[in-house]
Amino acid sequence: MEPNGILIYAQKDSECGIHPVVFELLTKARELKQKIWNQKIAVCLIGERKNYDETISELGSYGADEVIIVNDDRLKEYNKEYYSEIFVQIARKYPPRIILIGATIEGKEVAAYTSTKLETGLTADCSNLDIGENYILLSTRPTFGGHLTADILCKTFPQMATVQQNMFKAEKTEHSANAIFDWIDTDKIEKKIEVIKTIKKTIGTKDLTTAEIIVSGGSGACRDNGFALIYELACKLKGAVAGSRSAFEKGYITKSQQVGQTGKAVSPKVYIAVGISGANQHLTGIKNSGKIIAVNKDKNAPIFKYADIGIVGDLFKVIPELINEIDKEG
Repeated sequence: MEPNGILIYAQKDSECGIHPVVFELLTKARELKQKIWNQKIAVCLIGERKNYDETISELGSYGADEVIIVNDDRLKEYNKEYYSEIFVQIARKYPPRIILIGATIEGKEVAAYTSTKLETGLTADCSNLDIGENYILLSTRPTFGGHLTADILCKTFPQMATVQQNMFKAEKTEHSANAIFDWIDTDKIEKKIEVIKTIKKTIGTKDLTTAEIIVSGGSGACRDNGFALIYELACKLKGAVAGSRSAFEKGYITKSQQVGQTGKAVSPKVYIAVGISGANQHLTGIKNSGKIIAVNKDKNAPIFKYADIGIVGDLFKVIPELINEIDKEG
């Protein structure tokens, strides 16, 4: 069978719904589909036995033509060996031209296993996708420590890419999907790991990918009590704390809090950039933010060109004043 269409791995989220990155990939796939002879978009969903009518409808509303479901009571919780091998078998049975997977921890595991088993290339952590010459997938990703981006052509099939969350805006369309219920013999899958118990880790700050308000610090905040002020402001606003690459390298934030090409892409309603100059690699990570508020003492900082509200001033004076105003409002 000739490779045809786009296959997307449908990761489930912690609430047993579909992870938001899947809808973003479907939206982008609709654009790519028009450039490869309108080939179909298929989604592979792996899970326990239950009614999937609502999920099929939701995936269809974002552009899926087919939802291939493999359901078994042993597949309720994610298991690297089960899920990865099942996805590989589905990719072999319904060979796609392109495979897209969200660049989450789970997605990266499945993608690495899949590319190895299918003996094909994989472009990881992409920030954009397009179709280049000869209808080849063109994947854009950061390189040289995030200072540059590279456009990579995948010349092996299926063409594979993982994409960071919040790179594309998920948009619904009037569309419906057909459901295909397939069966994979899980007894024949070699399983070396048994999931005994799942414990959620508390990281002390909100998840950046779902936060509506983010207060983020750059190199200007990496001294004295700069990040203490950022944490206090975020707490007052019930938001999440983030930072630039320099803030991570200096130890003020964890890797999971880094925003930018080499960190996370975010899409909050409000992004407050404190002491961040606005280098291109950071702006890539906040391009889908609703409103951007910038605080920087350098009136020529590039961040002001992209900010909806710009405050020129010393953050060590501006942020305490903002906190006081919030306290006054109660």
